Amino acid sequence: MIQILTSKKRYLPHQKIIHLANLTNSYSPRLYSNNLETPRLKTFKHPSSYASILQSLRDLKPLQQLHSRIIVSGLANNIFLCNRLVNSYACCGALGVAECIFRRIPSKNVVSWTIMVSGFTRNGLYNEGVEVFREMIMNGFLPNEVTATSVLPVFAKLGLVQFGRLIHSFLIRLGFEINVFVGTSLVDMYMKCGLVSVAEQVFDAMPEKNVFSWNAMISGYSDNGLGEEGIVQFKRMQRNGIVADLVTMMSLTASCSRIEWRQLGRMIRSFIIRSGFDNCLLVKTALLEMYVKLKCIEDAYRVFNEEMPVKDVVTWTLMLSGFSDAGFGNKAMDIFDQMIKIDEISLDSVALLGMISSCSKSGAMQQGRRVHAFTIKVGFGDDIFVGSAIIDMYSNCGNLDSAKLYFEGLKERDVVCWNSMIAGLGMNGYSDDAVGLFFLMKRSGIEPNESTYISILCACTHAGMVNPGLLIFNQLIKERNIEPKLQHYSCIVDLLGRAGRLDEAYSIVNNMPLKPDAGVYGALLGACSIHRNIELGLKISQKLFELNPDDAGYYVLLSNMYAVSGDWEGVKKTRVSLRSKGLKKDPGISSIEIDGTIFTFMAGDKNHIQYPEICNFLMNLIAKIECEGYVPDLNSVFQDLTDDAERDVLYHHSEKLAIAFGLLRTKPGTTIRVMKNLRICNDCHNASKFISTSFERKLIIKDGNRFHIFQNGICSCKDYW
Repeated sequence: MIQILTSKKRYLPHQKIIHLANLTNSYSPRLYSNNLETPRLKTFKHPSSYASILQSLRDLKPLQQLHSRIIVSGLANNIFLCNRLVNSYACCGALGVAECIFRRIPSKNVVSWTIMVSGFTRNGLYNEGVEVFREMIMNGFLPNEVTATSVLPVFAKLGLVQFGRLIHSFLIRLGFEINVFVGTSLVDMYMKCGLVSVAEQVFDAMPEKNVFSWNAMISGYSDNGLGEEGIVQFKRMQRNGIVADLVTMMSLTASCSRIEWRQLGRMIRSFIIRSGFDNCLLVKTALLEMYVKLKCIEDAYRVFNEEMPVKDVVTWTLMLSGFSDAGFGNKAMDIFDQMIKIDEISLDSVALLGMISSCSKSGAMQQGRRVHAFTIKVGFGDDIFVGSAIIDMYSNCGNLDSAKLYFEGLKERDVVCWNSMIAGLGMNGYSDDAVGLFFLMKRSGIEPNESTYISILCACTHAGMVNPGLLIFNQLIKERNIEPKLQHYSCIVDLLGRAGRLDEAYSIVNNMPLKPDAGVYGALLGACSIHRNIELGLKISQKLFELNPDDAGYYVLLSNMYAVSGDWEGVKKTRVSLRSKGLKKDPGISSIEIDGTIFTFMAGDKNHIQYPEICNFLMNLIAKIECEGYVPDLNSVFQDLTDDAERDVLYHHSEKLAIAFGLLRTKPGTTIRVMKNLRICNDCHNASKFISTSFERKLIIKDGNRFHIFQNGICSCKDYW
């Protein structure tokens, strides 16, 4: 027996149920359709006369008038007219009246059931549609092709593949031909439920295929992460003489985005132009999204700026997020400024989340404050999704006081808000507070999720809180009876490894129930690098090279380990291996926000437009802190160079350039905030302590792992990172 849970609220809140008893007295005898008057109706005796009029009605008022005539004519129980009435009311969105009529049909047929199922599903009431379908089966009515095409898309949306299989088997057992419409619905359902091979079998067995059938396959491949198969299917479609339509174009761009093949993206754009779809806003938007996902930001901006005279909130948001994800914070802010000046554009929470995320990634706190103020102005101040992003933004900018203030002022907090605050406390060096907030969250009745445990374990890792971290990890296993995911194991390996308990960390890696991935091995390799365990580091490196041979970061870590041990031959071999694979080490990049503008510096970049000014100031800065006890840590240079050359490399690390520029361009006492993409080295960490004392400044540096807040010669990380 099929059992389906239905929602307690069967109808949309704005709908009203009109009782049939009132229909005969409530309406005038005139019909109105699209505000055009029609002649006065006679009372017909034959149902077909009313049926022909019902077929053309799409407005509620004239439909109600005609319904009253049908009742007066004594035809209210005619099944043919009842079916038409149910369909017409459903088309008008009056599901209450439609179901009332349906329930009063004395002898329902399969058409009656199918119309009611279709009525619910067309109006987005999927659970109700499935419930009526269940009743249909329980009352002995077997579905036909029309029923199948009505209910299969619902099963696809709800993931009820077992019911879809039931329909499929019914049709086969009853000898119905799987026509193009049913076949397409089956293909779409199986694809949406992730059963790609079954969808392929149905598609290949279809005697007739139309453009919708091919589109279902192409989009299905794309949705299941099989972009290349989607492109191959499109080529087959062309060979079969099927002309592509709008949906095909949209599916093609999605497939191209999945496989991250830039040249193919440009070929698809050319095909779109040749096919005449280049002026369609939907296709342009899909093309823009494709370029954003392919990181072709210049191409995306050209489409946005030159080829889209009409832009909606989706296109603006796409362009905003594209610049943000590519690291162009200033450009993203320019887009946002243009966007909010357009009266016709109503910003939604997605656009605001994109802008907040951009400020968070670039550490642009001044810009973030502006966006925060704007969210309040447009009425999203209490939105919990926007709220969690604002907490994350302030935390990522090192302004924990504002993050706490916002968190405490929220009227409603979901698990994501708690997670954001816990993660913010941990990365800013307040791990004890993070653990306390975690237990307060549990006492407040908010059930932690997988992300909560990742956030709290990371907080413990940053502070070397091994025992609390192990306690919480065991809670994850025992109290919640949940098998930890790979990310949780990565956190616990990192926790033990950073604390120097490498043997325990390695034991967990070897005995964990899941197969370790690059994240788990990478955490252990990082610990080996910190504690200079070359032997274990070599073993782990080989595992990583097998799992992810194209990640330059692992080669760099191994090279640095060789350098620390003085094995320059090992450094040379690793660097040669890196170059032979065409891989490049990520350069150190640091950014600083001054007066709402982001300035970026690259390690060793002497061609920067402000370099002469910065260099002169930086040399004086180094001389000043050397007088106070700073000694360059030459071990932080992982190259075989002379001492003078090593010092020059250290002095031109990106964070030192950014700090010097910040000191130059800001007033005394102003906090310096720097964002860096890589882990801060020992030398820069030590130099920052001296700078904070010599210049009486608070320095906030966020590196690839965590925040370092330097004040009065002390760092918030307590030299543990």
